[in-house]
Amino acid sequence: MGDIISYVYEFGGFTFTEKPFCEIDGLVLSHLSYFIFDGIVPQIDENKPAIALCDVAQKMDWHNFISVKWELEKNRELFYNTAFSRRYRNTKVNYLMEEMDIDEGMQFCAVTFLLGNGDTFLSFRGTDDALVGWKEDFNMAYRTPVGAQYKSTEYVNQVARLLAKKRSLRFYLGGHSKGGNLAVYAAMTCDDTVKHRIGRIYNMDGPGFRPDFMEKLDYEGIREKILKIVPDESFVGMLMEQQEDYELIKSTEIGVQQHVCFSWCVEGDHFERSGSQQPKRKKLYDRINKWIFSLEIERVGYFIDSLFKMIEVTEAKTLTDLKNVKGGETAKKLHSIMQEYSGMNDETKKVFWEIGGFVIEVLARDQQERIRRWKAVDKIRQRMEH
Repeated sequence: MGDIISYVYEFGGFTFTEKPFCEIDGLVLSHLSYFIFDGIVPQIDENKPAIALCDVAQKMDWHNFISVKWELEKNRELFYNTAFSRRYRNTKVNYLMEEMDIDEGMQFCAVTFLLGNGDTFLSFRGTDDALVGWKEDFNMAYRTPVGAQYKSTEYVNQVARLLAKKRSLRFYLGGHSKGGNLAVYAAMTCDDTVKHRIGRIYNMDGPGFRPDFMEKLDYEGIREKILKIVPDESFVGMLMEQQEDYELIKSTEIGVQQHVCFSWCVEGDHFERSGSQQPKRKKLYDRINKWIFSLEIERVGYFIDSLFKMIEVTEAKTLTDLKNVKGGETAKKLHSIMQEYSGMNDETKKVFWEIGGFVIEVLARDQQERIRRWKAVDKIRQRMEH
């Protein structure tokens, strides 16, 4: 059993002509959008030549190289071995678009990879360390389209126009987490002249859409092109998921930690499929989705604004800032946080505690599964010792 890194080690010696693009390549390029390319890869409006991935690696600041803060060593290993592999090193990178609007609650980043065989992969970044991106994720539960979704459509159409004179065989779209949602949204809403050139859409554990919104979009027109990958205990990928058009895979992690793609089990050039016919916690996730869809839109919007006003009191701009607030500072700001909470109306307070209950239930299931696995391992140990 391998992972995304072992895939690069095993197949990095083959070009895309020698070994066709596969689903693990879709994950690799989807994940690369989390890396910080600003100042290295040309912006979409700069009209500059693309840069080879191996050259990108040599110019990166390895002290500040990625927009997420988890699995830093594995991310370094993945990027380095990808960038200098025969398979990827001559892949050209261009058309970086990165925008953040705190006032509008919008975070967007996308980058384009020009593969050696003429194909093009448009990669959309998921939610990273910035709290403004997390607020936008919350907004997707009641207000679609959000700013990043608008930007994803704009990005696909603009890249297609820029490449109109080049012989591009087909477009691939992909992303992890929110990036997967953006890839699907862009495919549904881009120009028809672009849509028919899309060969595959890789949605790597991204959330779905509200049912009322899906009725307005051309999902059926792209359904057959979507590959949605979901770990079998996934939480993020099952949020607002109504279509059930997904492939369940195995992960070495438990519960919410399965969202980290380094835990996804790889066999050769494909993900190891789960034996489950449906996510192991589908009943719980269906209950959460039913609750989300039953809330009045105004009620959800007021709750999200109130929640993030409480967070703003801490003056944190990222998840890392929030985690690193010192005890003394927290105590000083607790009074202000409580004032924000007391200013909520009763309905908003009820939503606050209902969401808290769901979070506790999900985390409790994670802990129960860890205990179960630990007991199973301990039984094996006892048998081997006797």
